[in-house]
Amino acid sequence: MVNVKEQFTKKQREEFTKQQLEYFFEMSHPRWGKVIKYSFIRGIATGFGVLVGGTIVVALLLWILSLLGQVPFLNEISESTRDTLDKTN
Repeated sequence: MVNVKEQFTKKQREEFTKQQLEYFFEMSHPRWGKVIKYSFIRGIATGFGVLVGGTIVVALLLWILSLLGQVPFLNEISESTRDTLDKTN
């Protein structure tokens, strides 16, 4: 039986190892263009999700508060805000 180490010279093994390391490095690092494009799309999707989710939460909160009628502390805040707006106009 022939030993694998005896089949290849030291230089051939080093060259093969170098090629494998270069291949591994190239495959493990994505291209910068793809990374930037993916990050941009992910940022837009996240921003849109926050906008839609926040709108839904605020709408539900306002709807629930409208069902309750007058809440004492909210009435004071709304009157204060109304007075401030009337003073500025």
